[in-house]
Amino acid sequence: MPAFDLPRAPHLVICLSLLCSTSWAQPRGGVVVADQTLSQSELTELLVANRDRGEINIINCTITTDNVDDDFEFAFDDYRDLESVSGYQDRVSKTRIQSSITFTNCHFSPTTNRVIQLRNLYFRGTLRLENCDGYGLAIHRSIFWNQVDVADVNVRYLEFQGCQFFESFRFSDVDITQASFQQSDFIRNQNSNGFGFQFDDNNKFYDLVVSACEFLDQSETTAVLDSIVHEKNILRLTQFDAEHASISHSVFDCSVLLGEFAVEKAFRFEKNRYYGKVIFDRAPNVPSESSVLPFEELLESPEGSSGNDTNPRVKIGIVRELPGNKYLFNRYDKDWEYAKDQVRPWVNTNPEEKIIPVYSKLLSIYNANSDINSYNLAFRQMKRIEKTASKVKWETNRQFIDWFRWKMDIFLERFSSYGTDPVLSLVNSFLVICAFALLYIVFPSEEDNLRFHNIQSAVYKYIAHFGEQQRQFLTADEIYNQEREAARLMKSQLMANMEKLPPVVSFFSMPFYYVSSLLAAIRYRIRSVIRFNIYQDWSSQSQRGRFRTSVVVSFNLLGFLLWGLFMRLVNGFTLSLNAFVTLGYGEIEAKGIARYFCVIEGLVGWFLLSIFSVSLISQILQ
Repeated sequence: MPAFDLPRAPHLVICLSLLCSTSWAQPRGGVVVADQTLSQSELTELLVANRDRGEINIINCTITTDNVDDDFEFAFDDYRDLESVSGYQDRVSKTRIQSSITFTNCHFSPTTNRVIQLRNLYFRGTLRLENCDGYGLAIHRSIFWNQVDVADVNVRYLEFQGCQFFESFRFSDVDITQASFQQSDFIRNQNSNGFGFQFDDNNKFYDLVVSACEFLDQSETTAVLDSIVHEKNILRLTQFDAEHASISHSVFDCSVLLGEFAVEKAFRFEKNRYYGKVIFDRAPNVPSESSVLPFEELLESPEGSSGNDTNPRVKIGIVRELPGNKYLFNRYDKDWEYAKDQVRPWVNTNPEEKIIPVYSKLLSIYNANSDINSYNLAFRQMKRIEKTASKVKWETNRQFIDWFRWKMDIFLERFSSYGTDPVLSLVNSFLVICAFALLYIVFPSEEDNLRFHNIQSAVYKYIAHFGEQQRQFLTADEIYNQEREAARLMKSQLMANMEKLPPVVSFFSMPFYYVSSLLAAIRYRIRSVIRFNIYQDWSSQSQRGRFRTSVVVSFNLLGFLLWGLFMRLVNGFTLSLNAFVTLGYGEIEAKGIARYFCVIEGLVGWFLLSIFSVSLISQILQ
């Protein structure tokens, strides 16, 4: 598809008239256009006509839009989805401009609220805007092989959409209402000297928008270690002031450095994909209440990961300069990052000087926006850094307070994820209760069937019953007769004293009599299922009788022991729970060695429940 579909005669006439103008000077290898008023169509014709002149200087000119430009814009395949008529992206041919272009003291649409638009151009030379003003400039679907330099510019809008940049985009002393980069690629290859954005001096934006862009490092850098970052692989966002800044839906195949910049009202750094590091030169100067920077996007997420890692790797850190245009990247959560080396013969055990303020600022952002997930992730990572620093301090200075802080951080990490997971602390508290309950099972303080003397008494009871023919057990008929006799006695007393009893007693007595009789009959039927003669001499019983008697006696002994075990478990758990929560402590009496464990468990329970309470309250308040 050609660059123009409209007749070119009017534009050629305009350009020829401009070429004949006395205000034009054509020095060797270049063109100077001064004090002219050009429409954007005339500007494009001028650039195309002089694309091989080496340098084009446009000085003190006014660039305007008019009705002719409406038809001119249509000829440039203005599709919002960045697709041509054929259905293929970016297939519209781009006019190659070899010359470097400089706009000096120019005015872009100063009297109307329409931006000047340039489309489908391939700038091989440098594009410079110096001391320009007006409504604004928009460049769509163009390629910039060399640097774009914007200095001392004061415009409302500066927009680049669907463009490719192979060198850095430089801002210097600009004051722009909205600078927008959308669906553009910033590419560094082996021929590139710069990469991404370059902010020099003071730059002011009301809105700085970077959306759906890609920052791709396609060069062959020698830094291949995870802890090493090459200088040319860093995208630097620094030295600018903005009311609002938004960087979203972008891909960063490079490292991003957030440094000296300030955002006054709202900062959004979200829904991006980071394949490199996120470097903080210092704590970001952004508002806490209206900033968005999700922490989960700053975590390593290798393929195949379940996403449930309790100790994920983070992309956040700081850098220290090394020889050879390289930087050492430190997260400060590993021991080796504090180790001595040739460049740093001392041990820096104070990460709070650089990295802790970064996490403190992030926590204030997440707390202000009630982002509990990001807050917990960032807080846990900050505590891991403090834990590692305490360990290194202990190994370096040998002070007990550092050892205690190190071990306390380890305990808090495992018990409650540094107070961010009250459910985990509750589960661990239950495990502690169970552990003490096992101790109380080994050292019981209550009487039960598992006591040695109780088991001995049970054995003696069987010996007396079978050996000495002493009746120690009642038959099912005898037990049933006793229960029926007790029920009949209650009924006879009730009938004899009916007139002396209050109505409420007489009303409930008869139903209770019938219920007790029914239960006694049910128990009798159950006991009658197994019929055996346990009162005969063992030697006089038949083989079948001995088998049945042995089975019943075995189940009786097993039930005796199981009931003792069940009661010991219940007593042990009840005593452990009572001692752990310290509610009604002492009402369940502990005897023997168990009472010493109760004192220890009471202290442990008070400490752990305090941590649980703080964790729960912290999550509720967030």
